[in-house]
Amino acid sequence: MYPYMEIFGRLIPSYLVMALIGLVFTLVLALIRRKKGNLNFQAEDVILMILIAAIGAMLGAKAFQLVGVILRDGNEPGFWTWEHWKSLIPTAGVFYGGFIGGFAAMLIYIRKNKFDFWKVADLMVPSILLFCTFGRIGCFLAGCCYGKVSHTCGIVPLYGAEPLIPVQLYESAFTLVLLIGLLITRPERKREGILLPIYILSYAAARFALEFFRGDMQRGVFILSTSQWISLLMVPLGIYLLLRNKKHNEKPPAESNE
Repeated sequence: MYPYMEIFGRLIPSYLVMALIGLVFTLVLALIRRKKGNLNFQAEDVILMILIAAIGAMLGAKAFQLVGVILRDGNEPGFWTWEHWKSLIPTAGVFYGGFIGGFAAMLIYIRKNKFDFWKVADLMVPSILLFCTFGRIGCFLAGCCYGKVSHTCGIVPLYGAEPLIPVQLYESAFTLVLLIGLLITRPERKREGILLPIYILSYAAARFALEFFRGDMQRGVFILSTSQWISLLMVPLGIYLLLRNKKHNEKPPAESNE
């Protein structure tokens, strides 16, 4: 586990370092793609969208994490001490909280500036995937979101005496493969806005499966984790967006301003 990196003589949380690197590459990718296909965004708008989404994602991720921690451990001795809360700083937060926070922030920005929702989605989805790729590497370094103990192939003994399944790296690899696939095939050229439902449905399925290999403390209700329940809720959302997107693409170009 490498929760901190020493940079210029100062200890910086590893997740924060990877998140900042991911944010830079995310911004670069969005700027490169802003004129591709049907996209036509000004550089200033892209920068603002990325930063607003990042702020919303950060607030949402930490808010979900804090609520979960309070509900689970709020009555434990020493819970409300500064030492305990300081230990949460290098951790990543809750991904779905970040997704919801970032999505909400983007919706507000889109509405305010009257941007085309589907065009923004096509611009942002590859950048989200790229950020997730770096973010999960940050989780791996920070030691959060770890997998079950396993002595079979594909494990990394970083967090102590017991070797653990590197679930974080599996998810990082998944988002990278999905990103490369979307950049190569570019399905948005034939169906504007299709990237968002593809992303939501694909990620929900992958996250649901990967949660079975998680080894950190109980994080759910009944037999499923909280993230698995959220993944199940994301499926109807993805299907709804898929149907809305189908209707959007059936409209004549002059009417397609959703």
